[in-house]
Amino acid sequence: MKVKILYKKVATKFIAKNQSKISKDSVDILVFKAVKKIVKKEDINIDLKKLITNDGELFRIRKGDIRIIFSLDGDANVIVSLVEKIGFRGDVYK
Repeated sequence: MKVKILYKKVATKFIAKNQSKISKDSVDILVFKAVKKIVKKEDINIDLKKLITNDGELFRIRKGDIRIIFSLDGDANVIVSLVEKIGFRGDVYK
């Protein structure tokens, strides 16, 4: 399984402004763990929740006060994960 992680501009800006709180490498690791938990049904200790939206299937990762919202797309060989938003709790859902 190959995972490709893409970022929207909003998520990249949040990471750039909050380097002391979260880095791009740690976001990559969290998203990769979440994809493994969703696709392979592995028992990984990560706070992951499926969000109910009209926009499609979105997932939320919680890491302290920071929330990472992402979506999945792809086939069995390559899974593309698009990080929609990253933000502090409460602000990210607006």
